[in-house]
Amino acid sequence: MPPAAVTSRAVVPQSFLAVAREYFSTQDDIAESTAEKREYLLQQLQALHATPIAELTTPGIVRALSAIEAKDDRRETAHRCGMLVGRVTRFAVNHGYAAVNALPMGQLKGALKPVKTDSHAAIVEPERFGKLLKFIDLYADFAGSRAQPGVTMALRLAPLVFVRPGELRKMEWSEVNFDKAEWVIPAEKMKMRRLHVVPLSKQSIVILRAAHIVTGKDRYCFRTRRLDEALSENGFREALNTILGAMGEPRGAHTMHGFRSSASTLLNGELGINSALIELQLAHAKADKVAGIYDRSQRLPERRQMMQKWADYLDKLKTEK
Repeated sequence: MPPAAVTSRAVVPQSFLAVAREYFSTQDDIAESTAEKREYLLQQLQALHATPIAELTTPGIVRALSAIEAKDDRRETAHRCGMLVGRVTRFAVNHGYAAVNALPMGQLKGALKPVKTDSHAAIVEPERFGKLLKFIDLYADFAGSRAQPGVTMALRLAPLVFVRPGELRKMEWSEVNFDKAEWVIPAEKMKMRRLHVVPLSKQSIVILRAAHIVTGKDRYCFRTRRLDEALSENGFREALNTILGAMGEPRGAHTMHGFRSSASTLLNGELGINSALIELQLAHAKADKVAGIYDRSQRLPERRQMMQKWADYLDKLKTEK
């Protein structure tokens, strides 16, 4: 950009929020779940929204991040917010909203406590995982009024389908085919931008039919107490941590994404399922995209059998002491 243009844009006060929105508008090729997470982080940074971008200071950013960190020890969220501030401020410099030396980029190192837990932490031992499943079924009983019906039902489905958390939260009735017993996730919702078929076990169908009685006329299968609003990532996280606490497990010992790791480990180690078939169901990328599409269509009968075998295994884990 020519120096004159940079100067003319820089003289117009731009708030942190306005610059963040402009930055977001340039990032159009991202998954829906990624956009939602980014929006969530921006909302956590409300203390900075009205601040002119060129007037941001290191102490001001640290105060905002420390306040986020102090809420239920949300260290990971605070760190992710810090990374977002860094991306927005770099965008501001590159587009002439502030001088290159005016923003506190790279000065936040050590300002926050290190993140303790793995964001993909998972319980993979059969006995512990069986206990987790039992407590998920009991969640509505011990959580009382804190338990959202949508979260309760979605948590019961999560280990059965082991999709990515965003895909489960945004599950729509238009994607579910009860007659074929499958859930077809459109490409635009998938991380790899390819349509994905999730065969539904008998147990999954039971959960979904119960959910359909409540939300069948809505867009989303699982929603908040408000109409036509999908569940939030935070709602899942808090519910799961409540369950872990009731089990005597530490906060963060298992995450929503962890159901994918649990399924991968137990399907292969305990049930002897071929890893290639598991990878297909996890919708992981393949170098040969054509072969990937071919495999999904040709091996769907095998995946149906695997998903039913997995559901039956989970039932068995819940009955064992």
